[in-house]
Amino acid sequence: MTVTVNHDHLAHRLVSEGTRAHSDALAALAAAVRDIAPGAAAALTDWDGSEVARLRAYAVAREAVRAEAQARLDQIRVAAHERGGFVLTA
Repeated sequence: MTVTVNHDHLAHRLVSEGTRAHSDALAALAAAVRDIAPGAAAALTDWDGSEVARLRAYAVAREAVRAEAQARLDQIRVAAHERGGFVLTA
């Protein structure tokens, strides 16, 4: 999964500018999380749904991305440890 959305700034912009103003970013996020958070993915681009539902779906999708990234990092750390190595993190 690759997501190039800057979540730190997008959350604020979604609230202040509305989700329709960022439909491209939400569509990209929905595509990225479709397999790990299908309900959130569907709600992110459901333009017949409420604004609140899309904002909530954004929060769920953002957490799914974070959890997936953490799981991958944990796998890398375990593999490095098994090889007698280490992982540098910034």
